[in-house]
Amino acid sequence: MNAYKHMFQHDVQEQDSKNVIVRLIPGEGMEWGNEDWPDMEDFLGWGRRWKMMDDKIPNNYHNPFVSVRDKAAALLKGYAERYDEIVKGYENGTRVKYVVDKSTEELYRTATMEEDLEYLWEEFESRVSSLEKLHQYDCRDREAHATSSMVGFPYGASLKDALKYGILYRSMKDEENIVNVKQKLINAASLFISQYREFGLSRLNLQVL
Repeated sequence: MNAYKHMFQHDVQEQDSKNVIVRLIPGEGMEWGNEDWPDMEDFLGWGRRWKMMDDKIPNNYHNPFVSVRDKAAALLKGYAERYDEIVKGYENGTRVKYVVDKSTEELYRTATMEEDLEYLWEEFESRVSSLEKLHQYDCRDREAHATSSMVGFPYGASLKDALKYGILYRSMKDEENIVNVKQKLINAASLFISQYREFGLSRLNLQVL
């Protein structure tokens, strides 16, 4: 709290997360920010939510006129690439992450590769669940753009834009028939994991939907 207070009082735009005190575990006065602790971002499960794949998601991921097939392919590709980076990072000793562990004297320890991959899987599951919901919203949004464009040109759209929305909506109408997005992506990722040791990324099939 003192670190945040200092940040706002002095108009500091960026603050080292290591200096921000966050109480983690009840009792014993344990606080985040001890001098000998690694940075918060180096702990699995802490820091920004969904941080392990953020840089793998395309900028147009939430555009309703981008096919859910392309979004699913990007999500699977991002997961597989990060999986590969994690495995190789532990093999060559360049990746070091930590987990909170109350059973140790330091109250944290170095994470294992298996724990790192488990956190990646949990994030992937959350993202595919979110994509399934996003797909439903996208189908409705495309129709809303197309139908409202025909009567009133929403958002200040020009006639050219209104026609474009209608054409795109009709061209993507078949996407409304795509179902079970989450389960298909989970199955594809599970297959990738089972084949990874033998084939690496070379067998990754991005045609999921």
